[in-house]
Amino acid sequence: MILLTNLKNSDKFICFLFSILPISLIVGSAVLNIIIILIDFYFIIEIFYKKQNKFLFNKIFFIFVFIWSLLLLNSIFIASTFESLTRSFGFLRFILLIFAFKYYFEKKDDNFKKLIFGVWFLIFIIVTIDIYIEFFSGTNILGFKALYPGRIASFTGDELKIGNYYFGFILLSLSFIYFNYHKHNKYLFYIAALIFMLTSFIIGERSNFFKVFLIVTVFIFLVNKQNYLKKISIFILFSILSTSIIFSNESFKSRFLDEIFVPLKEKGISKFIENTKHGLHFEIAKNIFEENKIFGVGIKNFRNVSKNIKYHSARTMEQGNTSHPHQIHYEFLSETGLVGYIVFIIFFIYSIFYGLKIYFRNRENIFILSSSLFILATLLPILPSGSFFTSYSATIFWINYSFLIIKYN
Repeated sequence: MILLTNLKNSDKFICFLFSILPISLIVGSAVLNIIIILIDFYFIIEIFYKKQNKFLFNKIFFIFVFIWSLLLLNSIFIASTFESLTRSFGFLRFILLIFAFKYYFEKKDDNFKKLIFGVWFLIFIIVTIDIYIEFFSGTNILGFKALYPGRIASFTGDELKIGNYYFGFILLSLSFIYFNYHKHNKYLFYIAALIFMLTSFIIGERSNFFKVFLIVTVFIFLVNKQNYLKKISIFILFSILSTSIIFSNESFKSRFLDEIFVPLKEKGISKFIENTKHGLHFEIAKNIFEENKIFGVGIKNFRNVSKNIKYHSARTMEQGNTSHPHQIHYEFLSETGLVGYIVFIIFFIYSIFYGLKIYFRNRENIFILSSSLFILATLLPILPSGSFFTSYSATIFWINYSFLIIKYN
């Protein structure tokens, strides 16, 4: 409340909008898109009213405009569907959101940023507590429960997207703790890292958990050159706790041992992937790409094209059509072809190297490190993922990306 009263009246509304972004992700796409559009409009009005419109005219902005133009052309000439066109045109809201983050986090005072991060962290803690409540009681605070054994629904209910949310905000939350409290409490950061990793594990979304485990591991070892004993202790404790859960819970034993480790040992990675549900999705996407190598079939058009029998083999027929390939590389290849894939991959790889280069200059800007590791984990091959072009996944991704281009004093 003290931080809020210290803000200018003109900043309170935009601060409120940024603060509730994580809540809007949980509530649903309609609310989420309204919040993003409000932020975008407020941002545009402010930069023109204050004659700060030159803020947009830089190299990064024009790269985004190029990508946006590429998506529009793909939708108009390749997909030729209204859904694809609206999805591509709507990418503009994420471009403006990224630069809104950059503008407000660079121009406003510390109270503005502390309040937003403080609210985000509070929401993250509430979600974490809710996940443990559902894990132990079977239902979350609102009475939601997952229909699948070994999964946690939390506030996302039947959509089972809480794992993606947790993946998207775990490093930002750890960065907030480290930045504000590590000098005064050397143990809080490591305890939080242990609790958050264990939370991601009990959610039961295996792909998101593996990504979380990877980025938290790297983050912990890069963020501070000292305290290696504490770092190693965290992973020993995590291994003991997660192993105990697996062997004491039949659902987790089935999901992690019977469905992953045993088949991997018997068949190897390649055969294991082929025989999974997502492996069938990958095969359909590969067949679609083989016939549409240059430009793909168009943004958000996989769901329509995958119904065509010519893209199916005997083993994928029973799978039928699916909304997306469930893997980011197959999604880019099948929907945007080699042209779009190369543009996206070069852009993301450049962004990762740029972020790591900035971080290793002085090892102080941990939010850039957080952003770089999140992008890297998102691009991991093989591991299943949500659709990159949905409002939910895209918002989480571009929020994280935003901190890559924010200049910190």
